[in-house]
Amino acid sequence: MPRKQFINDVQVAADKNILGISSVVRGDDDGEVVACFVPPTGAPIEISLLAQPDVGSYPSESMFMVFTQADLPPTATAALGTVSDFSAGMRLPELITILSQKLHGAFATGSREAPYSIDDGSDVSMGGVNGNASSDEESEEDPYAAYDSGPDDFIPGDPGASSSATYHLNVEAAKKLNRRIRHDLRAAKMAGFTVGVLTGMKAECVSSLVSISIRVAQLGLSEEAIQAWDLEPQKYIVLLIRYSSGYKTFEAVISEPAKSHDIAFRVGICNRYKPTILEALAAFTDVTKNMGKDDEEEKPEVNDQAGFANLFISSSLNEFITQQLISLLKIRNSVGLGWDGAKRYFNDKQGKFDEGAADLPSTYYEESSEKDSTLPTSIAADHLTDHSAKQISFPLIVAQFAMRYLVRCTDFCLVCHDKIEEDFEALKPYVCSKPLCLYQYMSLGFGPSVEHEILTQPYVVDLLVSFCYASAYNRRLREYPTGMSLSVPPVTSSVTRAFAAHAYYQPQANSPTANETQAGLDVKLDLNRQELIFEEGQTCPVQAGHWIVVNVAGRPSDHYRVEDTSLFPTIKLSDLPVTRVGMLPSLDTMQANMSTVPTPATTPPPPAIVTAKMSVYNQNFDDLDEIGKAESIVMLLETLPPVKEMKTYLLQMSRFSDPSLKTWKDRISPAALGMLRWIIASNRSCLVQVDRCPGQDDAEAVMSKVRLDQRVSNVTDNWVQFRFAQGSPDKEQRFLNALRAQQANFDPQFPSIFAWHGSPLPNWHSIIRSGLDFKEVSHGRAYGHGVYHAQDQAVSVGYAAPNQGNWPGSALKITSAMSLNEIVNCPTQFASANPYLVVQHIDWIQCRYLFVQVSATDGGYNCVGSNTVSHTSDPSIEVKQDPKYTATSLLRKPIGIPACAVKVSRGFRISTQSETPSSKRRKNGFSGSKSPMIEMNIASEGETLSDLEFLFSEDETPANEEGTSKGKFIAMHDSPKVNPKLTDFVPGSLDQSSLPMLEPPSYATPTATKTLNRNLREVLEIQKKTPLHELGWYIDQELVSNVYQWIVELHSFEASLPLAQDMKKAGVTSIVLEIRFGKDYPFSPPFLRVIRPRFMPFAAGGGGHVTAGGAMCMELLTNSGWSSVSTIESVLLQVRMAIMNTEPKPARLEHCSKAHQRDYGTAEAIDAFIRACRAHGWTVPPGFQDFAGSSGY
Repeated sequence: MPRKQFINDVQVAADKNILGISSVVRGDDDGEVVACFVPPTGAPIEISLLAQPDVGSYPSESMFMVFTQADLPPTATAALGTVSDFSAGMRLPELITILSQKLHGAFATGSREAPYSIDDGSDVSMGGVNGNASSDEESEEDPYAAYDSGPDDFIPGDPGASSSATYHLNVEAAKKLNRRIRHDLRAAKMAGFTVGVLTGMKAECVSSLVSISIRVAQLGLSEEAIQAWDLEPQKYIVLLIRYSSGYKTFEAVISEPAKSHDIAFRVGICNRYKPTILEALAAFTDVTKNMGKDDEEEKPEVNDQAGFANLFISSSLNEFITQQLISLLKIRNSVGLGWDGAKRYFNDKQGKFDEGAADLPSTYYEESSEKDSTLPTSIAADHLTDHSAKQISFPLIVAQFAMRYLVRCTDFCLVCHDKIEEDFEALKPYVCSKPLCLYQYMSLGFGPSVEHEILTQPYVVDLLVSFCYASAYNRRLREYPTGMSLSVPPVTSSVTRAFAAHAYYQPQANSPTANETQAGLDVKLDLNRQELIFEEGQTCPVQAGHWIVVNVAGRPSDHYRVEDTSLFPTIKLSDLPVTRVGMLPSLDTMQANMSTVPTPATTPPPPAIVTAKMSVYNQNFDDLDEIGKAESIVMLLETLPPVKEMKTYLLQMSRFSDPSLKTWKDRISPAALGMLRWIIASNRSCLVQVDRCPGQDDAEAVMSKVRLDQRVSNVTDNWVQFRFAQGSPDKEQRFLNALRAQQANFDPQFPSIFAWHGSPLPNWHSIIRSGLDFKEVSHGRAYGHGVYHAQDQAVSVGYAAPNQGNWPGSALKITSAMSLNEIVNCPTQFASANPYLVVQHIDWIQCRYLFVQVSATDGGYNCVGSNTVSHTSDPSIEVKQDPKYTATSLLRKPIGIPACAVKVSRGFRISTQSETPSSKRRKNGFSGSKSPMIEMNIASEGETLSDLEFLFSEDETPANEEGTSKGKFIAMHDSPKVNPKLTDFVPGSLDQSSLPMLEPPSYATPTATKTLNRNLREVLEIQKKTPLHELGWYIDQELVSNVYQWIVELHSFEASLPLAQDMKKAGVTSIVLEIRFGKDYPFSPPFLRVIRPRFMPFAAGGGGHVTAGGAMCMELLTNSGWSSVSTIESVLLQVRMAIMNTEPKPARLEHCSKAHQRDYGTAEAIDAFIRACRAHGWTVPPGFQDFAGSSGY
């Protein structure tokens, strides 16, 4: 119970002898604990910790307020103020330990300007790019320099400060720092990120927490990468930055030692652009509170509906940013290198700056510009090298660094973070070839969860294990799990064989016991008691928990876990042995042995105790040669239970605790589990089941969310289908670039063709890891160098001929495999187009499907030679193939490829049956989005008004400065004032006769009318009190004759924007918008469109989130992103920000001549809005067609 645990933890903390803590006792109030801290000098300090909200929530849902009545120095007060921030979910012994450590550091620090750090000597000590920065520049850029102006500038905080502890700064210093904070966050906002202030972010705040986020859909990732990384397009990647000792500017970060900064970072995923404060604080406590604890200990609950959760690489990314980011930034600032060069420099010099930039070799300046060119501009941009930026925003630099690393994570090792130099591309991140990295990757848990994969995709796991087994059995592995230090039994048998490319399938022998050598210690095995008996005088060679192999003559070898050795020379084994599946006698052998059935009178009972040989799992896998490693892999995989049994075990466990295969101690050895983890973690491709597998009924397929509608049609049912994608996350982008480059050379009806690629089963373990290549010659190169394809599946079947080496535990029982690939339709440029398609350009090939031939006969599946079609063709949802190059199945029928599998090339396909204006435009260029990636280029939907006010407020007065403004967003003025020097906009100059004015609609309701009248009064009041050049929008009250229709003008854009320059050339001073409200407002969003001027379409190079018909392309204005609490003021601000956004392209006018300006039609705006919703998967508001029925259309 929580109260009992709380009382017990108080006693544990009191008995722990925490350094610096003389006593820990319960306080007078319920939930209060008093810890007595003894500083290096001075009297002891009593510190109270009060559980919030009460003891009943301890520890998983509680946090602690910290206060004291003692008079502390400022640094100690600041240290106490940070404790509440990370106390969520922590237990008292750990919390008091960290509290003591922080207070010791605070008393040793002395002052905020000269922090104490034991790492000072090992850090980078550098000046600016050109050497040491001048003192004048430093004083101008660093707001902390104001603290040195006198003793009165910095006043200690009040005793008893908690998480709301503050610094007292003079007014000018506070204003200067507040301006800088807003500048830095606005820079992140303008760069395409969404900013959310969780707490603090004021000059006087000791502790601050801010989030910087971007939608997954805006990362430029392919659908395959999003699926492989277990992401969702509509969610946000969130970077949390926590300042524990006040806000630090870029100049302060650069000038101080890297290890001395009280700045922490976390990267995760969230349903909203920022998590709640408790969710954010929990993200920073999950590391410290579990430090030194068992992995299986209970963890705090997470709110899955709205919470902040870890990404698949959060552990690796958090560690990298925390440990190296600031050092890399200091190197870049000093030497002028890029991120890649700074990492190489850091590795070589270990952060020591000992030579000038002029002496550095050119390798330090090599950057992966080709990779960055495929990234979205907001991520590829480098704020540090932006010469137009007068001040550098540290939060923006961290955000760009984190998102760049995330998007390019497959290029880097997840442990050492060095660039992976292997010449293959992966869809999933992994580690480099250093054995230590593989060991840490597995031991630190950076890889995917084996249990999750088995529960969600059991047949994919079966497929991966089968591929590895076939490759090891035929000695075709290119890489091994070297570095994991797996303890395996000595190799005493030989079952593998050298692969022969043209060796056709033969039934696998199931009696390798003849090859087995009887090696090991002589023992006796009691078959009834499952005990081993050693001879007298022998020493015990094993301990409880070890695994052994017991060989009895004439029987398959059995693997046991040692349970007890206390009664040696007798040791107790696990109750049931694990017998290698591949060593069980074949059915023919069993029938031969049963040809003479003995009678009970003549059959002697089997002996209870037999002689045997015992071997221990004490051979280091890394020390074996390649043949020995292959033999060990085969042996370990043959001891694994079938995947279906593992799933059943995990489902049973999930009823009581977190499912883990580690707890199945008697069935799966640590070596076999490690091998399984390596097989799953080292897979760099994305495989998704889209077909019913043997033994899987329709109900199970539905429960497993198998997308049967994505199957290829006209293929026999003994070929099980998987969606298949591989290559780096930008591989799809490069395929698109290839289509664009060759657009003039192919028929626009058929931009791509489809073909089969067959390869022997032992090759597929390597193919799904390193991709299709032509490094090795297995079948000759008679038609040139490249990847060989065939249009006829029967041809590829010959090259995918079955080979010996099928995993005995497989439910699929795979005999061969092949892929179906999409290829740029330019056969004249192939290495060969007849009789095979030999494609030498890897970027012209995209794997779409993997087909595996199964030999199972259960579950309604037919034999290998089946002629039954598993899925019939439906031309309405399938891609039309090029008649000259048509892919066919074994049935000699054209296969049907679902359109959903070829979203990239689909944008290039033009139907000859009906040519709409938009399809005609596509003849001249790809009219889809700028990339095949799911990319919703939207403004920051869902941002709260408080965050927007914070970013764009001009009031920098500190909150604790009495008698002044409280930092309100709206500056008070009697009436709107126009300053010609600040804006060329003239209010009231719009010609009403040129506008589509409407009468009140027939669908008007009292609720909506009342709400709109109130909203209109509110925005007019804001407009009255705010200078127009600051507001940026204007509503002419004379033009509002119907509250269901508002005319709004956006104006006073920054002169540096291309849009503002176009407007000036065209003599346009405002962008005229129309807002129409429906009967369900405010529970349904308004319809907002541009009336004039017309913008350059996105397909022609325009941007600004304005569709080709003039509607705004923003999720905020759909039912998917609308909130009934949204205000019109916030909507106008976000629409203005969206139009000003230069990512991925800046907004431009269609014509810069005043004579060519024309309006958008309302009908085309409605059509464009509906198209945008369908393209992005957004929900069209109910009753939207009411707008179409209004007059004026």
